[in-house]
Amino acid sequence: MIFLRTLFIAVVLLTAGCDREEHRAGGATAVVLSPENVLIVTSNYPLYFFASRIAASVDDAPGIILPDIHGDPAFWIPSAEQIQLLQSADKVLLNGAGAESWLNLVTIDRRLLIDTSLNIADQLIPLDDSVQHQHGPQGEHSHQGDAFTIWLDPRLAVAQAHAVTDALIEFAPTAEYQFRNNMAKLEQELMALDAQVAEVMAKLEGRPVLFSHPVYQYLQRRHNINGRSLHWEPDQEPGTSAWIALQQTLATHPATIMIWEDLPLQTTNHKLAEAGILSVPFHTAANRPQEGDYLDVMGANVERVAAALQERSYSEK
Repeated sequence: MIFLRTLFIAVVLLTAGCDREEHRAGGATAVVLSPENVLIVTSNYPLYFFASRIAASVDDAPGIILPDIHGDPAFWIPSAEQIQLLQSADKVLLNGAGAESWLNLVTIDRRLLIDTSLNIADQLIPLDDSVQHQHGPQGEHSHQGDAFTIWLDPRLAVAQAHAVTDALIEFAPTAEYQFRNNMAKLEQELMALDAQVAEVMAKLEGRPVLFSHPVYQYLQRRHNINGRSLHWEPDQEPGTSAWIALQQTLATHPATIMIWEDLPLQTTNHKLAEAGILSVPFHTAANRPQEGDYLDVMGANVERVAAALQERSYSEK
């Protein structure tokens, strides 16, 4: 059994010697491992980023893998190969807050699972949204339970990263000092990001904002944003009823900025502009970015919001 597990990991990771380097293979992004290394699989990109930064340059660190997840990780259905990967892992780092819907579809030893939001359960935001809507090809669904984009509040991201640190130390206790040192550096970066976002969002001064989708709850709460969420998708043209509902919302919530998960269709963008609403992409960073990392994505988000506020002539604080 041990031989088969080692063989499977070797196939998935294309193990070659003891050198550690990143590559993409077998539906996963991984580091090259020697067979004696343990394996940690992460369920979304922020967790992978935190774990990779905390384990950086630590020789005894476990191998860390992010499966290739296409679309929203909250609606990810693992392939047969990815299920094998999850079942072969020594630990699986979960976001928690109900983000891993695939857990109901995969037979996996629950003792392998680490819920990184468990220690901040009292800070999770319950959802009261049961309206049916659609995420492109994923079909209609409703959001229930807790909001799960926890990492959009860097303070909560720090708490998740600490849970990741504890998991790494469990596997390599002799490297505890290095892990904690890396964690301290990451915490400084996350808190610097938090201050950067706070500085920009303060310029809203309570002015109304629209969110294209209800995924910004932690960002909204952290910075006390006067926001309302719609159910619009960037790659879909809103129907007539959506535009009517928008006008009704604007009657009591006269927003001039709308924050999107991605840049909307040109027709949607143009029609919103005609209504005096500026579209601003603010990527949630749930998936691996094509360029840069989590901090780069969040930094670019801040820059876009700052530029939008300047265009709207919002006053400096």
